[in-house]
Amino acid sequence: MSFKHVILGLLNREPLTGYDIKKIIEKTPFLYWSGNNNQIYKALAELSEEGLATSEVEYQEGAPSRKLYTITDAGRWELNNWLLSTTEGPVLRKQILVKLSLADHLDRRDVEEMLDAYARQVKMELALSERDLAQSRFTEQAEKAVFLKVIQDNIHSFYSNELAWIDKVREAASVLPDEVSQEDKHQNKTNEVENAVTYKPVEVNGKNYLHVTGSPLLSTEQEALDIIAQCAVHDTNSVLVDGELAPDFFNLKTRLAGAVLQKFGMYNIKVAVVLNQVENLPERFREMATEQNTGGSFRLFANVDAAADWLLS
Repeated sequence: MSFKHVILGLLNREPLTGYDIKKIIEKTPFLYWSGNNNQIYKALAELSEEGLATSEVEYQEGAPSRKLYTITDAGRWELNNWLLSTTEGPVLRKQILVKLSLADHLDRRDVEEMLDAYARQVKMELALSERDLAQSRFTEQAEKAVFLKVIQDNIHSFYSNELAWIDKVREAASVLPDEVSQEDKHQNKTNEVENAVTYKPVEVNGKNYLHVTGSPLLSTEQEALDIIAQCAVHDTNSVLVDGELAPDFFNLKTRLAGAVLQKFGMYNIKVAVVLNQVENLPERFREMATEQNTGGSFRLFANVDAAADWLLS
């Protein structure tokens, strides 16, 4: 995807600021970028230098001025040339295919765990995509979006077909040896009960967050993805984690905290964690948490009320 041409396409629909473009792309599942704001403003500067877009400062009474970009005739010509150029084929490079091609030596239980994790990832991405597209500028301006319905159908069928394919892989995996003992099965079942996580949506004055309880919490990257999926189900980007966190989360050598927070950041999830004794945490973890606090997306709190107030602010 040519990022500059995407911006031209958005400007062809209406004049926009750099901030407008950022919000549209963030909320549109089939548009993607590096997540770096500089990429947007660099592209806008280049488009202006090339005569493909113009800009003017719009002054607003009682509000900061804003720089509004508009496409030029040359920009429309460039956009149409790109739209009519040869389109790249669908991408086939998927990690799950590589893993399966190298997984012949695994037993059925291991493959089932791999497929379960992948299925949860696919379901999460489907839920997030459908939610974000429903809230995107394209849906808001449906009268301009002639192809919106077929885009929605394509996204839904992509993930639905992947889930159906996972079921076929399960059938193929049924011939693999099952080396799990009865004792292991019992222990796995016990762990599932002990590690049960509860998700409760909370709404206050029109704002909402997901209250996550259990023990231990945030013990794996997959658990973070499960929380993100529940956020999509309950249409919120705010999470209150209330319970005993996994010991590995506080040990930065495991890199678990960094991986979990990266996942939340990728999907713009705001997270408040309630801990009873913040002062007793490892020094390096407290330093990391302090650094994260400045970003406004992750904070530690001593009680639920303070955490909820921050999420709802």
